[in-house]
Amino acid sequence: MVFSSTDSGSADDGGPGDVVLVHPSGATGPGGSPVYRDESGIIQVEINDNCEARLLSTSAYQRHRRVEGCRRVAAG
Repeated sequence: MVFSSTDSGSADDGGPGDVVLVHPSGATGPGGSPVYRDESGIIQVEINDNCEARLLSTSAYQRHRRVEGCRRVAAG
């Protein structure tokens, strides 16, 4: 997933934003699509077949940033 660099509250530096690698969790989200999570389990996201992402809260104090996009990474 790629998060917009402007969501951090700083000026856009024209960079690619923040990238987070997520893996299948085996769970299904509220929209019926697979849930993926990062290695720490803090970031959990439901991603549908159209690569539309919905962040899922893992604590009461999270402030979600906008997902700019997502793409598959080749296995290997």
